[in-house]
Amino acid sequence: MAERVKKGDAGSDQRRLRRHYLIYYLRVFDRQTGSVIGHLVDITPNGIMILRDSPIEIGGKYSLRLRWRNSVGRLQVVDFEGECKWCRPDVNPDFYGAGFSVSADSDAHVQAISELIADLKMPDAE
Repeated sequence: MAERVKKGDAGSDQRRLRRHYLIYYLRVFDRQTGSVIGHLVDITPNGIMILRDSPIEIGGKYSLRLRWRNSVGRLQVVDFEGECKWCRPDVNPDFYGAGFSVSADSDAHVQAISELIADLKMPDAE
């Protein structure tokens, strides 16, 4: 269930897992400092994209945390390790997008991400 990005000759992304876009930008915290490093744009069990107001080091490894309220109002928390794979200016020049691979090292992690997606994903536009 790993998300892999393969760069073809034309530079197009080919993904095996569908990205899920959320109904609002959830804050992504650095567990070491407690600071917000960005806002979650999309997610799969093995990767996230965040939006932030400054560039972040490509190749940097981070201890990350997501917190949200589920559909019955209970606080959910998932901690994971992430590595920044890319960072580039967003369409809005005031922001940067950054992609992280995340280690889904346990069934509990995958379950927590699945719950987050179920609780907060945008309805399918089909």
